[in-house]
Amino acid sequence: MRALTLVVALLLASPVLAESEAFITVSGEANVVTAPDMATLSLGAKERGKDPITAMNGTSAVLESVIARLRAQGVEERDIQTSSLRLNRLARWDRDKDVEVFEGFEASNILTIRVKDLSRLSAVLAAVLEDGANSLSNLSWGVQNPQVLEDEARRRAVKDAMAKAALYADAAGVDLGPVISIRDTADPMVQTSMHRDAPMLEAMAADVPVAAGEIEATARVTMVFEIAR
Repeated sequence: MRALTLVVALLLASPVLAESEAFITVSGEANVVTAPDMATLSLGAKERGKDPITAMNGTSAVLESVIARLRAQGVEERDIQTSSLRLNRLARWDRDKDVEVFEGFEASNILTIRVKDLSRLSAVLAAVLEDGANSLSNLSWGVQNPQVLEDEARRRAVKDAMAKAALYADAAGVDLGPVISIRDTADPMVQTSMHRDAPMLEAMAADVPVAAGEIEATARVTMVFEIAR
């Protein structure tokens, strides 16, 4: 009996223990769209030769001209990087003679470049064609300062979540209390255009037409609000 009396006394002395806290949990989302101001792509040269040195020298000569042209077109040194350097032995199987037929070597030297003046992108692509580049791939679009785009999307996502929380509270006939937690649930935020492998440059002529489209940043948040009493 004494134990039961003690429990009842504690509950009466601490009303907080007798009622559970109440919350509203909502999610907010926002998309912010802008035009890209930067392009990233891979370009370079593939050459064949009867021996490794001949094949590699062929690509080296082309790449020297390509790099010089890129600099002349305003592409900065820090925006030019060798991303792939390969040398492969070439051979085929002669089924009639049942022997391997050696066909030489193929070397490839590929650069990844960033073009930050999109008004010159078409001219840059045409220029490297003239200098012997015969490989182009992985063209993608981006923004030089994604932080600005991402932060705006975050702000809008929070506003969206707060508007939902206020709506739900009003519909339920309760008062919305302070924010308890905010959790960022978007990853990745900035979505670039779909990667497309471009055709071989040797099949192109004059300036190469390109369409940049749009860049989109998506933010998602989950927010928890206390229900005021």
